[in-house]
Amino acid sequence: MVFAGRRWFSSMLLVASLSTVFTACKREDPQILALTAKASQADEAAQQLRQAWSEQFRRLGLAGVGDLRFAADPLLLTEDQKKALEARIRIEKDTSRQGLLREILEKDAELRTLNDHLVDLKAALPAPEIARPNDSHYGLALRFLKSHGHSDAEARKALSRVILSERLAPGFEVYHFYVNGDYGTWVSQGTAPITPRSLARQNPNPLIGERDQAVAVGRRLQRELRILESQKQGIEQEIAAIQAERALVLEGQARLQSENAEQLARLNSLHYLVGVQDTLEQEGIIEVPLFGKNQSGRSWRDAAFTQNLDLRSDRTLLIRAQDLGLRQISRVSVVPGSYTQNEHYRLSISSDRQTARVELLSLPRFKNDKVVFAVAE
Repeated sequence: MVFAGRRWFSSMLLVASLSTVFTACKREDPQILALTAKASQADEAAQQLRQAWSEQFRRLGLAGVGDLRFAADPLLLTEDQKKALEARIRIEKDTSRQGLLREILEKDAELRTLNDHLVDLKAALPAPEIARPNDSHYGLALRFLKSHGHSDAEARKALSRVILSERLAPGFEVYHFYVNGDYGTWVSQGTAPITPRSLARQNPNPLIGERDQAVAVGRRLQRELRILESQKQGIEQEIAAIQAERALVLEGQARLQSENAEQLARLNSLHYLVGVQDTLEQEGIIEVPLFGKNQSGRSWRDAAFTQNLDLRSDRTLLIRAQDLGLRQISRVSVVPGSYTQNEHYRLSISSDRQTARVELLSLPRFKNDKVVFAVAE
């Protein structure tokens, strides 16, 4: 990973040539250009770190190590967690899961490097202003310049030469650069669920061009009636933009809450499969060795585990012989065999052999894990 020369040069080219809606300077002051390039690098590093966190979180879910209680942000391993994973690697018999655990340890080093790089980049930048609902880039920039001694008229005149983003989402990080009276700005994603560039592409407003044209005409004609019409049109458009932005924010919040609830339910559930042992063996879901406990087979797939038990509200499974087409239940095997009866779960079969009751004792052990209950007649 090259973090200094090449990326700094690329960011400088980006700032100098593209002139995106997210950054601009009144003049090409070298210090402001350097700060803008540094902000661009920090934005790119944050994007890479978010993607790396997402991939690591997926690996942790697949490996079924939710009981180690990882922090979500940043998703880094403590020394105790590393030792715990190394211990699991030594005892894990499933080669695919063993490889996944190794990959988690290896990727943790990359996460630390990315995180340290982002911290270093942000340390060289001024503290950003966090956008709140209904904030505008223009309003934040105007307030910043006025706080640095500019009058309202001077600040508005300065901002007329600066390209600002049309919309901000709550959580965006707005950087203000002020050097020798020159002003520059940069908008990063921050904690928002969408990037500034993606937000700018959503629901483009066809009236923006007309508004800008009307504002330009108003500046030229000043005291004529057209400036009053332009101001009226601008106010109406700002109201419409605020209403549209509010609707977009509410929609995004509702979608995020729904996704979070679904993810939380998945992480706190046992994903299981109940079946007849002979059938499960024939299908390759499990293997029944001559000696030892039953174990996962060649066809062990995530798609097979269609039943879920939310451990936040329940911890008991009831298996009925008639549901499986069996005359009676003589034995229930739990796969993988790392689960120990009377330590991780308690199994009881009714006196008439028609039902089996499984009570989960160690709930953290079962969270977001996949288990097969193989029933023999």
